[in-house]
Amino acid sequence: MKCFWDKKKERYVMFHRIRLSAFVVVTGIVSLACRAETKSCRLTFSGYEGTETLRDFPALVKIPDGLTGFDYRDSTVDGSDLAFFGVDGQPLACEIDTWDPEGESYVWVRVPEVTKATTITARWGKSGGRETASVQQQGVWNDDYLAVWHFSKFRKGVTRDSKNGLEAEVRGKDTRLFIHADAFVGKGYYAAAKTTKWGTYLNVPNDPRWTAYEKTGKLTVSFMVNSTIDPDTQTEAHHARIVSNKADFGDDKGFEIAIAGGERVWSCGRGVTNFWYDANKHGGMDKYSFRGDWAYVTVTYDAEAGESAIYFNGRRVASAKGAAYAPTVTGRPLAIGHFAEALVYERQANEEYFCGYLDEMRLSKAALSPDRIRADYLTLTRPTQFAVAEGGKVARVLKRRLAEGDTPPVAPDVGSWRGVNAVSMFYSPWNKTDDCAYGRYLESEFALFKKCGLNFVRLPIDYRFFVSAYDWEHWLEDGLEKVDAAIEYGRKYGIHVNLCLYRAPGKVAYPADPNNNNRIVKDPVAQEAFKRIWREFARRYKGIPNSELSFNLVNEPSFSEKDFIHVFSETVDVIHEVDPGRFIILDGNRTATVPVPYFFNVPLTGQAFRGYAPVDGQAKMLAKQDCIPKGYPVMIGEFGCYAKMDHESCLKWMEAGFKEWRKRGYGWAIWDYDGPFGFVDSGRPDAEYIEIDGRKIDRKMLELLRQK
Repeated sequence: MKCFWDKKKERYVMFHRIRLSAFVVVTGIVSLACRAETKSCRLTFSGYEGTETLRDFPALVKIPDGLTGFDYRDSTVDGSDLAFFGVDGQPLACEIDTWDPEGESYVWVRVPEVTKATTITARWGKSGGRETASVQQQGVWNDDYLAVWHFSKFRKGVTRDSKNGLEAEVRGKDTRLFIHADAFVGKGYYAAAKTTKWGTYLNVPNDPRWTAYEKTGKLTVSFMVNSTIDPDTQTEAHHARIVSNKADFGDDKGFEIAIAGGERVWSCGRGVTNFWYDANKHGGMDKYSFRGDWAYVTVTYDAEAGESAIYFNGRRVASAKGAAYAPTVTGRPLAIGHFAEALVYERQANEEYFCGYLDEMRLSKAALSPDRIRADYLTLTRPTQFAVAEGGKVARVLKRRLAEGDTPPVAPDVGSWRGVNAVSMFYSPWNKTDDCAYGRYLESEFALFKKCGLNFVRLPIDYRFFVSAYDWEHWLEDGLEKVDAAIEYGRKYGIHVNLCLYRAPGKVAYPADPNNNNRIVKDPVAQEAFKRIWREFARRYKGIPNSELSFNLVNEPSFSEKDFIHVFSETVDVIHEVDPGRFIILDGNRTATVPVPYFFNVPLTGQAFRGYAPVDGQAKMLAKQDCIPKGYPVMIGEFGCYAKMDHESCLKWMEAGFKEWRKRGYGWAIWDYDGPFGFVDSGRPDAEYIEIDGRKIDRKMLELLRQK
């Protein structure tokens, strides 16, 4: 036996062929992690939504945030000491998809049975001479799987699948257009073609191991897709092939799945027999569903049932009956991103390459169930919510908040509120926050409010910071953490936080979109997504008193009174089911100008209006508010005067408004506190400024704003 210290991998390596009591032999090499004691974390599959008990389920674990307490410094540099165990203590097969000690890593684990109560344990590091079992780089994918391509590794333009080692080779007119790019899970395949006429594809030779689907008459194909084709260069008639063993669209044998730009998924069987799902028309989302962003597509074929179905983001969205959809073997290769043997068979005038990203492509000789397909989507897109790490960050935060007791069922003193709107998260362009000038609230903002003598901040937030615009059931944890932080800043500095949805599912309004302005009142999918957001906020912040936190359901609705009552009464009920004491503000109807009397008798609610109109316009709006009972909580959620007006006139207008609002017992918040409407760095040439924390503060405007 020989032993040496491997500097590169930071571990002892021993060559031996027998099992010793202190070491575990893996293919003739014994590795002993020696940097830290064994650590462990239990995972519970509480994010599973189905009722079926799933067998041999491939779960994705995202590292480090998917394992509580995980630190790369405690593990070997290649992750070989990481192992997973069932409740019976038996090791589970697992496969490292991507290992990046400087970033995010992904590991697949085969879980024998999955229900909402299933638990497994992860272990890494070593203690007392006992080390964890080395990761088993095989066995994750059961015999139903024909091929599983992660696209995480390419060598000379070839990538192998994880089930049978089937090679997919990059081909095309110009293979330089292939890029091994960052994808949804680690690395992925990217065809960089700018049009459908010139690109690359992957060629998989015909192999008897994966053509077994013809005998079973069943096949499931799934993949993550992100189309980058310019809509101006691809019409509805252009079908970029994702998976195909046809030489031509009209072939009587074979099968294929194609997409049209970022809008439509096609499933094609024998001949030209096909059906499709139009994501733009049926998805209920805010934009083309897989152009410029990721979507999970699954197509099932079941000859026994005589049916084929399309699933989009884990939901069944289209189906078709008929034996013509049964998949058949053609003898040709399987092509990913084009026709089979495209360069040999295809007519030059009909070349349609896929343009964009592909990741996590799987073929199975089974027609997977709806519960299974939904679970595959959940573990792929939200691994830390599907398999929840015990003692994780969210659990700790909620425990601390709940320990403070239930929210006191008393409305706060709305009439004392003197504050601002802070707009750092009021616009997220399609979840691409890097393109936005804002993106998060800063602690320095709340410190400034405190020094200015203010006690209130309204946070108008675009829902797309924390919920995907393309899948309204997909939470974006980074965005939720930004909201958490803002609420904590408010509590730290004694500033009441009013949490508001400035844009909501089915109500975007800006940029102008007639399909998404008021769809919330007639689209049950949008309504459920809206209520789901507020249910989560109620759960997440239960225990924070009303003196510190309130909810403002949505900015400036403009519905019929019947729709207003329907949407918001149901949402109030949802919130109070979770947190019966939470105080809720509703913006008045007709863009926050008209009171809705129905809610005067709904406990723990108030209403908010606007203060932008000139003096005569303000008088008309105040007249509409004369119906509000004395003592009912009311505030002016937004008001302001643009910096182009001379300063003296601006102050007189504000003072007149404050006088009326104070008389009625209203609180108020200026929009926006900094910039041309505010009192901070407003650029008004005729204002008198003082300096606080390096910011130029309009002294007279601030004095008016905070008057009691």
